[in-house]
Amino acid sequence: MSLITIIGRGHSGTRAISNTLAASGVYMGEPLNGSWDLVPPQDMYDACKVFAKYVDWQGGLSWDWQRAFATEPPPEFIRLLKSYLKSVLASNAEHKGWKIPETTLCFPWIHKLFPEAKYIFWIRNPRDCIIGNHVTDDMRRFGIDYPDTVDERERRAISWRYQYDLVKACAKPEQWIEVRMEDFVLKQDETLKRLETFLGFPLVKIPVKPEAVGRWLIDDQDTNTRTNYYDMFEPAMREYKYEMPAAPASKTAAFTPNYEETKVPAYTLPELLRRNNGTVVENKEQWPARRAEILDIIASQQFGRMPTKQLPCRFTVVEEGEAFTGKARRQQLRVFFSDAPQPAMDLLVYSPKNASGPVPAFLGLNFHGNHTVAADPDIILADGWYRNNADYGVSDNKANAASRGKATETWSAEYLVEQGFALATAYCGSIDPDIDDGFHNSVHPLFQAPGWTGRADDEWGTIGAWAWGLSRGLDAIEKLCPAIDAKRVAVIGHSRLGKTALWAGANDPRFAMIVSVQAGCGGGALARRRFGETIWRITTAFPHWFCLNYNRYQDAEATMPFDQHMLVALAAPRPLYISSAADDLWADPKGEFLALKNAEPAYALFGKNGLGQDVLPPLNTPIGDSIGYHLRPGKHAVTRYDWEAYVAFAKKHLG
Repeated sequence: MSLITIIGRGHSGTRAISNTLAASGVYMGEPLNGSWDLVPPQDMYDACKVFAKYVDWQGGLSWDWQRAFATEPPPEFIRLLKSYLKSVLASNAEHKGWKIPETTLCFPWIHKLFPEAKYIFWIRNPRDCIIGNHVTDDMRRFGIDYPDTVDERERRAISWRYQYDLVKACAKPEQWIEVRMEDFVLKQDETLKRLETFLGFPLVKIPVKPEAVGRWLIDDQDTNTRTNYYDMFEPAMREYKYEMPAAPASKTAAFTPNYEETKVPAYTLPELLRRNNGTVVENKEQWPARRAEILDIIASQQFGRMPTKQLPCRFTVVEEGEAFTGKARRQQLRVFFSDAPQPAMDLLVYSPKNASGPVPAFLGLNFHGNHTVAADPDIILADGWYRNNADYGVSDNKANAASRGKATETWSAEYLVEQGFALATAYCGSIDPDIDDGFHNSVHPLFQAPGWTGRADDEWGTIGAWAWGLSRGLDAIEKLCPAIDAKRVAVIGHSRLGKTALWAGANDPRFAMIVSVQAGCGGGALARRRFGETIWRITTAFPHWFCLNYNRYQDAEATMPFDQHMLVALAAPRPLYISSAADDLWADPKGEFLALKNAEPAYALFGKNGLGQDVLPPLNTPIGDSIGYHLRPGKHAVTRYDWEAYVAFAKKHLG
């Protein structure tokens, strides 16, 4: 007969293991509530209050549990606990246990009373734990003093820290296992095997929701503050291998962007053509060596190094048909990144139906799913995680038909076909969901060595994965799309995916042209200008996009051994186009123009002309030769006007 006790703060996901145990034949007492807690809980609550009498608060986040550790559980505590566990203790079941988060508040005495029990300590990223309220948020309810605060989330954070410190300070039982909720969700099979080895009997696999991981980021999306991180979390987050936020919470309280040119600091850009050994590149034959240096610098310091491991990718045609009243041929391809059915990427391809031969194409990732690209009912509504978005009809992180055609103007697929171009696009989240989830899902685990516990400082992030996925999209086009000339494919992206397009083009010379739209900080805009979004702001809000080394340059842009003119120069001598919007100051239009301007020397090595002027052009006036640029009115978006400019540029260079 075995007795199993689950330890873990409320909202740590303990209901998942309690549900698993119950489904596997473990008697969890009766009755159970919807969270699989043994109820009624009052006797357990009162037992926690007895324990709290032996806890001495020393002020701040310091508690002394020595009196409690040194004291044997008093009769009142024992009576209350036995009353609460009456059904469990009376059972003759081969395996029995219980779960209620309040157990954690008196764990030291639980351990003393049940030294032979098997203890499962359930841990979850505290940023997710404190999203929802729990009865233990206000610890004074259980007789525990703590720093006074009117901030609800701070109370939850203090409660989380108290319970972590208490468990850490207590001697561990002989039979003890620690399980991260994230591993149970994202690596369920592997985690179940660990638990089965520990418990000594097989476990049933219950349904889990990947969207349960990284909810804190969605909860805080599009804000200038992070209300889910507190400095008090740091010891636990490091111990349990949760990726640390890019900046301390004290810095996230407010961010005021600079939108005034007079406040742009004086800066000196690193010399584009000066090699690491001090020599200057003078001709196109010397450029590859310098280009390799720049690529290595930006890989190690910003986006992270691309993995060298080759995966057994597979490609298949899932669906073919016609679209746009017979003007286009539609293909829906599936890219399998390994021998397994998941992860996989669906590539939507439109090409002119009656073209006389293979045509050039634009290839890019989309934000909300292939079905949003056009009002085409035959586009597959793919599974996977999608960011909730009321405008796109997305809730519960699932795509639905309400989103169909919502991004028609953004992609202008029918227009491209009419102009003699193909369009290929895939949902970015099928490569890597845009959440800070610790890189435990999608393509990342395919490259992680056994025992991987967290990123190296120069290891790739989400943008790197997206760029890698774009190259796999080009692989699919080469193999399955005879209507497309794979040597005339332009990679394109908007915003964070504009950064991705630049990085994909830098790493894969097969892309014949690069188009980056309003990519701003970390993309096409000079970081040293500190205009609009800054490195501190972007790495704080989106720590998963870049490698950890990029955090070094928060509020220290002048120390960077590179800037974005070097990133865009990696396109040379291939045609490159960047566009901005006048009202999108966050992305720093002038900074994007200046990055292009300072990339011109790389193009000059090949006898190619750049922008042709030194100042921003008037609105709606495309400029440039091998390097193209325009500034249009409006905000952060991709419009028909933008596409008309890209098409004109592509016709000039791709034919």
